[in-house]
Amino acid sequence: AEPAPSVDAKASETNTLAIGDDAPQLSIDHWVKGGAIDNFDEDQVYVIEFWATWCGPCVSSMPHMSSIQDEYGDTVKIIGVSSEKELETVTNFLSKTNTRDGKVNDDRMRYTVAVDPDRTTSTSYMKAAGQNGIPTAFIINGSGQVAWIGHPMGMDEPLAEIVDGTWDLASASEEFAKEAAEQAAMDQFWSTFRAASANEDWDTLISTIDEFTAEYGENPQLSEMKFDAILSSGDKTAAYEWAESMAKSYWDNANALNALAWGIVDEMPAEHQDLAFALRVAHHASELTDNKDGMILDTLARAYWENGERYKAIAWQQKAVEYSQDGQMADSIQATLDEYQAALANVDSE
Repeated sequence: AEPAPSVDAKASETNTLAIGDDAPQLSIDHWVKGGAIDNFDEDQVYVIEFWATWCGPCVSSMPHMSSIQDEYGDTVKIIGVSSEKELETVTNFLSKTNTRDGKVNDDRMRYTVAVDPDRTTSTSYMKAAGQNGIPTAFIINGSGQVAWIGHPMGMDEPLAEIVDGTWDLASASEEFAKEAAEQAAMDQFWSTFRAASANEDWDTLISTIDEFTAEYGENPQLSEMKFDAILSSGDKTAAYEWAESMAKSYWDNANALNALAWGIVDEMPAEHQDLAFALRVAHHASELTDNKDGMILDTLARAYWENGERYKAIAWQQKAVEYSQDGQMADSIQATLDEYQAALANVDSE
């Protein structure tokens, strides 16, 4: 006889799962709290939430989940599924008191609790749907279809519409498919990116970014990566032509402009810097905040310092100190001012 397939072997054969698909049946080893649910009843709405005792966001969302269960009563059945190996890990957790609100976890989870140590249910839901983080909730409608997938803190509105029959399942399915396609493209992008970076194949890296953004739109992270790649290819002129287009798109966004300027004056080797460009961008970022943002003023001062304008740098750094709040950032800005003043004093004494 053939040996039974291992859990890993079963997982490798997992089908995909998307919004609009029939919900897989549950395969649960331990029903810790509440009655066992072997089949999805017709016209019954279910919420299946994947969680773990060690997951802070999961623990934080439990009172919200319980309030939803209280609100809907028998109309909705919420099932919290943990995939932890030991049953005692979950039962011990339920008996403990939460340090933040002083309530016993068993009372904070006023819904069905199950443990899935071989991850069969997790595989048929989480892995099949391409979900990697917990907590994640799946809402099953009265027809036994997956109607929504997401963070449980965001499920109030879709759950209400699913319960009252106004949820647009077709639109939700289309949006989920779109997001899944983009995620698959992003995964492929990062695979190509890592290989091109390792081989210092800048042309491939740049063309990969261009292809992705043509399909899915620009974003600051990819724009910065393209800037760095063009610089690394040795074409500084082309790199700063691209940087000009970045600055234009950021022109009303002080924080984005600040990040662009800071990356040039603080993190780049001298041969890659265009200090005049960085100074112009830093100045505009500061103007957008009425010259009252300590972090942005700190960048502007650094741009002057790197340009060799020491007295202006110190004047702007003093202003940065003035507008910095207490804390680690303020301490760092003050330390930078001390460094500038000490360096200038040494120059003046020579």
